[in-house]
Amino acid sequence: MNCHVRNMICLPQRSQEKCRIFLLILFVIAIELMQPTISCKNQDCSHLHRSLKFTKFMNWSASELLKTYRASQGDSTDLICEMQMDNVPESTISGQSIPERILSVYTHLNEFLPHLRTVMEQQTDLDPPTNPVAEGLHSMIKYVRHFSVTVNCILQMLQPNIPVPEPAESPIGIPPAQNIFQQKAYGCIVLSRLQELLSQAVHEQKFIRSKICRKRTKNIV
Repeated sequence: MNCHVRNMICLPQRSQEKCRIFLLILFVIAIELMQPTISCKNQDCSHLHRSLKFTKFMNWSASELLKTYRASQGDSTDLICEMQMDNVPESTISGQSIPERILSVYTHLNEFLPHLRTVMEQQTDLDPPTNPVAEGLHSMIKYVRHFSVTVNCILQMLQPNIPVPEPAESPIGIPPAQNIFQQKAYGCIVLSRLQELLSQAVHEQKFIRSKICRKRTKNIV
């Protein structure tokens, strides 16, 4: 196995090969769901249907990536993943109205991006260049970027006359230099909270679709 010596437990070679095949399949599915290129003009219920389908896919992909990450961390995984870190974005969606809650999703997505990049860099350093976790993180970053644009479009649909705020220039700070144990905990917490956010985003979009699309269908009838 091509393992790094710093207490990093690698997945067996056969498992790594299976992970790469699995990631390739996910990539093909994602390409299909991410097409055509998003345009926020003239969006309707079909956009909400497609966005919900993609969010479900992301939620499932994040769950599988988290399983792969945990399996690659060796002993004491449960202890590592239960650590508390203040500088990791929260997964809780806030707001009373639908637009406020979707804006919360949009804000959190953009907060997670720099943290996902940091975790990917750490994983690449631990086991370059064939670490399936790093490969999965690379894909997840693309998915989050795409989903952020999609959520932006939903906000414009909900509030066509209100500009969508730009993402904060100073997101929740990246933690300072960490030892290997801290890096493992940090990666697990980032992925766990991202998956929780995506799970909630699925619920929010189901609610929006039921309200908007059902209302439009009744109007047509």
